[in-house]
Amino acid sequence: MNNKQVSEKLREVAIAYEILGENRFRINAYNQAADSIENLSTDIQQIWQRGDLQKIPGVGGSLAQHLDELFTKGSVKHFEEFTNKMPAGMYDLLIIRTIGPKTAFKLSKLLNEKPYNQRASIYERLETALNNKVIQDLEGFGEKRQQDIYDALKKYKSGTRKKKRILLSDADVISQRLSVYLKKDKNIQKIDYLGSFRRRKETVGDIDVSVASKNPAQTINYFIQYPDVVDVVDQGEKGATILINDGVQIDLRVIDLSRYGSMLQYFTGSKYHNIRLREYALEKDLSLSEWGIKDKKTGKTKKFSSEKDFYTFIKLEWIPPEIREDQGEIEAAFDKKLPKLVTSSDIKGDLHIHSDYDYPSSHDRGASNLEELLKKASDRGYEYIGLSDHNPKLSGHTDKQIIAITKERKTYIEHLLYDNKLLQKYPRVKKVYIMYEVDIRTNGALALPEQALDYLDGIIISLHSNFVLPSQEMTQRIVKALSFPKVRIFGHPTGRLINEREQIAADWHQVFEMCKKNQIALEINSSPKRLDLPDMLVQEALKSGCFFTIDTDSHQVNQMDHMPYGVSVARRGWAQKSDILNTQPFERFDKWFMRGGD
Repeated sequence: MNNKQVSEKLREVAIAYEILGENRFRINAYNQAADSIENLSTDIQQIWQRGDLQKIPGVGGSLAQHLDELFTKGSVKHFEEFTNKMPAGMYDLLIIRTIGPKTAFKLSKLLNEKPYNQRASIYERLETALNNKVIQDLEGFGEKRQQDIYDALKKYKSGTRKKKRILLSDADVISQRLSVYLKKDKNIQKIDYLGSFRRRKETVGDIDVSVASKNPAQTINYFIQYPDVVDVVDQGEKGATILINDGVQIDLRVIDLSRYGSMLQYFTGSKYHNIRLREYALEKDLSLSEWGIKDKKTGKTKKFSSEKDFYTFIKLEWIPPEIREDQGEIEAAFDKKLPKLVTSSDIKGDLHIHSDYDYPSSHDRGASNLEELLKKASDRGYEYIGLSDHNPKLSGHTDKQIIAITKERKTYIEHLLYDNKLLQKYPRVKKVYIMYEVDIRTNGALALPEQALDYLDGIIISLHSNFVLPSQEMTQRIVKALSFPKVRIFGHPTGRLINEREQIAADWHQVFEMCKKNQIALEINSSPKRLDLPDMLVQEALKSGCFFTIDTDSHQVNQMDHMPYGVSVARRGWAQKSDILNTQPFERFDKWFMRGGD
């Protein structure tokens, strides 16, 4: 079973626990474990084989034993004891908006009875019950609840449904467009985004936005008239939910300015950060909510307009949203030992840039010329960049020809930089490193003759093929490639494409040890579809003593502006400025990059 399948199994058990009235701490633990496993950067069965299951957040001793049984036998007796008590089709109903676990349980129990055609799908049986107005007679339902379910089923069948999780960069585009619209409402005093979007996760589900408004009713009415709306899902006194034309759901929360800070904290999450924070506060006889902090002894609730003041009141440093994942940040905030996370303004260069240089490239060439790239680098305040075009393609070329192509490219770039005085035109940029991004072949060899390295300052090595090798074989492949001369950076290490291609299976501990030994930087690739190395592996690599570069892998000049996405990944991985090599000024960076001994 892969990570996604295991996480889905745990969520099914958690839903069964909830319906059957099990302890809420147990339910939370299973949901946390499911989230952690789904977002693991390593195959969970590798973690199981190493005996490290209990290092996964939410996985305690009991659950670790159940997972051991799952991987050993293919099923878990304890899980089946609970999930087998759920009516057939119940889990399928949960995909319909407005239907939660307990509602799905009641409906599926009804729909599995004799009057309904059991050969029909659960959705067809539900439609029959709704048309016959049977649902409204169920305990706790009524006419309005039946109508809500009818509308939700109709939208599901018509395809008017929210998208699954979207790329962070796509969420940025949507939020920027929405912000322009909201700022035209003169009642709005403040706007912030919440949830996984504010925590800068690689993908986002719903987009949650909070506003402080002098007139909530007018603001909510203005919000639901947003031009991109295709459906107003819900509207109330404190907010509204809309579905926009690209299938994304946006939730608006409105509150007065005096309580804005507590709402911002509460709805930023993560869920598990907030659970741990509430436990911490309860030890001080305090109760936390979106409305403020209640003193349980006096019954009084203190309001907070500032999120920083909210944390300060409970004796904690303000915690950056990116690391609010219950990974020890609350304890670190109490001890005043939170890391000073890297920022975009710390970046001094970008080493992974593709140009439009005309040569027989092994992959897609860039679309921008050297001067365009230098100007952008200068505008961004960079002191150095790396031209890292793909290695020449091997097919149809001898080693001698590839060496000649590489030599000619070096001569051409140096002519532009020095004879045509491009570096003088952009004096902020002190050096352009002449590099290649070189393919790691299946056997671990590099797709470049070693003599060609004489015409390169350094290289990035990357995986561009054969992503599904067994873990041991893939690890050997990578370790061999890391031993070649002039390797400076291991590019987009896991090879993943978010929502398109899973990451490779490898023994990352062994890979990190090799990078550390050979002083090779792990890349945090800022391309929105990659964001690779993922944040959880960044944390693991930091513990191994590795260092990083954050690069954009730009194939067009404006993609150099994607740098903040890589910085967000580094921050979520708890990386500081000192962990990122391309935060160093040119002289220090050059000493590392141009070191001898290769």
